Amino acid sequence: MNNGLSEYELLRQERIKRNNERLASLGLLDKPSRPSASATTESKSFSTPKKKKVVSAKFTPPASTRYSRRLSGKPALYKPIEDINDNPVSKPAKVNKRASKRANVSTIRRIIPEALSAPLTEEQKQHIERKMEGNFLEKFEDYLTNIDALSEGNRRSVMRQITKLFNGQGIRYESKAYGWPEGCYFMKETEIGPTDDILNLMEIGRQCENEWGEDHGNGWLLSHPLKKLYMFQQYYLEN
Repeated sequence: MNNGLSEYELLRQERIKRNNERLASLGLLDKPSRPSASATTESKSFSTPKKKKVVSAKFTPPASTRYSRRLSGKPALYKPIEDINDNPVSKPAKVNKRASKRANVSTIRRIIPEALSAPLTEEQKQHIERKMEGNFLEKFEDYLTNIDALSEGNRRSVMRQITKLFNGQGIRYESKAYGWPEGCYFMKETEIGPTDDILNLMEIGRQCENEWGEDHGNGWLLSHPLKKLYMFQQYYLEN
């Protein structure tokens, strides 16, 4: 009974049987073994085992931290401004930064005479005294604010120095690196006002700097304050 085997399989089994009987006669096999039909079937249907499919754990991304304020019933953080006009919005005019910075810069230009002295006549002194009305410092500050306008910082610097001169305190250059020697003052114990010889005072100031030390503050120690005082004096002489 061939059990449904082909002729090739029958011949193969016969050959295996003879080989086993020969090995048994040589003592290499205890008992001749006959291949079973199941073994034959297994050899016939032998195939490479399929690899098991490994299913990896599915990655679940973390929940997003973003949320909608509208869906949660909260008010919006920003509401655009609605333009009720249909006309296109014109671009704002460009601001001239240089002009805005110089808005408080003096526009008055006056040539300072080269003369070392220009004392006023008695008539000129009386004229200015009447104009001051006994309130020189207030008039001078008004001049620096509305007529020969300076920036706030420069106006304060000029007023500080002229106030010292008007009160007779004098001016001393206080600087660790460039300061004047101890006890050196410009016009100390001498009250300076709008009727004085300002050009002569400017020359004395230059001599003080030459002898005691040059002003490294861009002229705000003596030069600029005295020039403003001279221009103030001339303004009231002409008006």
